[in-house]
Amino acid sequence: MDPSHVYLLVVTGLAVYVVGISLMTTQVSYPLYASVPADAFVAYHARYSRRIQPIIIAPGFPTFLACVVFPFVRPGSVSVWAGALVAAGGVVALGATLSTAIPAHVRLQRDGFTPAHYRRLRTADVIRTGACVLSAAVLIACFPDAFTPR
Repeated sequence: MDPSHVYLLVVTGLAVYVVGISLMTTQVSYPLYASVPADAFVAYHARYSRRIQPIIIAPGFPTFLACVVFPFVRPGSVSVWAGALVAAGGVVALGATLSTAIPAHVRLQRDGFTPAHYRRLRTADVIRTGACVLSAAVLIACFPDAFTPR
């Protein structure tokens, strides 16, 4: 197996993991924010932010970047279009995280829970999760072409 195939395997594994944690965050973690009492929210958010670093942040950013790089290191049997879609998912996920999700978290931590900050976070999360699903689905779809003997 050449390095491009190893890259495909690794980035696919990371992408599937990130989709799983993204869906859990979308369906479980963020909806719970609205249930935290206002006077306890800042402390809750601080604990949440510390605990997500190794589980969500540490694998998330490398995965977004690995997807962006994928078109340049993809196996030759994987189409340029597939590589471009994977990269687009990485760019969108990274962009939504940097431009909207992180600033929303900063504001929630600073100001406490507000509907406006929460809406921004949820919007960024839906966009990021959709982008992650796109990248992971295309990566999985690449396997037959990449690993079929020619």
